[in-house]
Amino acid sequence: MTTKHKLRATIPHGPKEMGAEIDVELAFTFLAGSPASQEDSGWPGELEFIDAAPLRPFDGAFADLERKWLTELAEEWFWSDEGQAAAMEEVFAELQEARVFIAALRRDA
Repeated sequence: MTTKHKLRATIPHGPKEMGAEIDVELAFTFLAGSPASQEDSGWPGELEFIDAAPLRPFDGAFADLERKWLTELAEEWFWSDEGQAAAMEEVFAELQEARVFIAALRRDA
């Protein structure tokens, strides 16, 4: 089953000495893999980038260009080692919250 997730991140951009960063919210999906067995090696989970939005909206004449730039920057970061680690951490945290919620429902039933 594919699940949809959101991740807030601060993404650096421009020359490192400038220290420029932008706060974004990324949307992505996760499809769980299958565990390894004696018959096969299983397959890993799959992430798919959907979109990115600035936490402070762009306005003005260049908003569309800025939005396109942000989406490209965010997708590049998402596929980096740091982005993949952050995305998987978010997925596992949300799945753990769901497990706790379901356990509480079963306990109360």
